[in-house]
Amino acid sequence: MSLVTDTEPGLIALDWGTSGQRAWLLDTEGEILDARRTSRGLLAITEGVDPGDRAVAYESAFREIRGDWPVLPAIASGMVGSAQGWVDAGYRTVPARLDFTSLVPVPHRDGVLHVVPGLRIPSGKSPGDVIRGEETQLIGVLEALGDPGGPVTVVLPGTHSKWVRVEDGIVTDFATAMTGELYGLLITHGILARTAGRAVRDDAAFSRGLAVGRRSRGLATEAFGARPLVLDGVLEPASLPDYLSGVLIADEVSQLLREPDSPLVLCGDGELCRRYAQALAESGVEATVLSEAIAARGLWRIATAAGLLEDRLERTLKP
Repeated sequence: MSLVTDTEPGLIALDWGTSGQRAWLLDTEGEILDARRTSRGLLAITEGVDPGDRAVAYESAFREIRGDWPVLPAIASGMVGSAQGWVDAGYRTVPARLDFTSLVPVPHRDGVLHVVPGLRIPSGKSPGDVIRGEETQLIGVLEALGDPGGPVTVVLPGTHSKWVRVEDGIVTDFATAMTGELYGLLITHGILARTAGRAVRDDAAFSRGLAVGRRSRGLATEAFGARPLVLDGVLEPASLPDYLSGVLIADEVSQLLREPDSPLVLCGDGELCRRYAQALAESGVEATVLSEAIAARGLWRIATAAGLLEDRLERTLKP
């Protein structure tokens, strides 16, 4: 018999979204021992799958990404807990404190996966909003900042970018922008897809798109402007994707950035955060940038608060 040590695996944590999975093998102090990533998110798992077979498909995806990792307590957040996920984990209504101790268990052949609920703003006169997965990043962000007591604005760029207001550890408001999804649709379907060439990185084109996106003619008008720029020989077809990225990000920032009365943090993919940081800087705001892997820390904090690692320690100590 041996005690759990600081370097021994203690938890499997998953950020399981719409388009992919990220999984981390964590030790008993929450440090990352190994990390894996696949494209088997909700869309890939549920495509062509009868709803009655969905649980089998999700379990298969979980076992695939776990691979040769040991059987451990496991926790997941994101679209795996949606109505089309492995289980519907529901939502907590904002304002909500970031303390998730009530998780939704999903039994499977190797144990139990514990799923984190999302956050919601109910619809009224205006449409509401929802978050799934980003709540774990928020917990990691606050820890990285030293759990500040004052207000913080956290921007989480992605397929559906989130702008979240947190005060004293409580999510008070948030807004979603479908910027990443719009970019994907425009660059793969329709007239701009036929105008664009094979994408190359073009920082000048991106900066040009940022300048145009800050104008007030409207996103639909400015996005179409990419086509005549190519037709007139002003913009190379291969530079159209970066130009369009600039237009879309600038529009998002101009719509959702408020007068900065609190620190602003960017958390997500490094290249995407770099682009948002540039857009914010050109609007006079300097952002702190944190890695998307901070979600692993948030999941670990939720798991420890819910007692998942204590359960494992008790099993380990049994003679």
